[in-house]
Amino acid sequence: MMVRKIILYTITTMLLIGCCYNGKVSEYGLPRRDIKKLEKPILYEKIDTLALYKLTSSFHINYLTNEYSYFEKNDDNVYPSTSYLKFYPNGKLGLFIIPKSDTLKLERSFFDPQRAKMGYYYIKDNVIKTRISTIGDCSLYLSNKKGEIKGDKIIIKDKRGYGNIYIKKYVPKIVLENWKPDW
Repeated sequence: MMVRKIILYTITTMLLIGCCYNGKVSEYGLPRRDIKKLEKPILYEKIDTLALYKLTSSFHINYLTNEYSYFEKNDDNVYPSTSYLKFYPNGKLGLFIIPKSDTLKLERSFFDPQRAKMGYYYIKDNVIKTRISTIGDCSLYLSNKKGEIKGDKIIIKDKRGYGNIYIKKYVPKIVLENWKPDW
């Protein structure tokens, strides 16, 4: 009887521990496991590293009908947060998810790289590739996307036809300068 309980507790503990990501994390609990970088970065002048790129809408492409469905991410809708991309000059990319109530007055502390989902980017011509690490289904997940830079707009989509549109947003220089990513 005692042996059965020990075996049951051991198996339960192993299942609980083995189920979830338990690798290196930032001070804010975001994954910091080494992930493969994208190709050697070039053409950084296509991206403003002293600006943010705010998620303004998401979309889905129905490949059967070639129709697009857009989901606006404006301030009046029900989405509880807003996403921002921050590009660093060395091919590193941070995805910041900020509660909508805080987006009225963006503060420097919101863009501490330790608060970001870590990622990398690569640009060639007007094509951008991104790889962002996140935790999904209790394990580390890499989101690989490809897109296009059109002036101050970045359109990124995945292989399944889901995508996001980001628009450049200028913020005071003091908010973004001198941050160094921890990945």
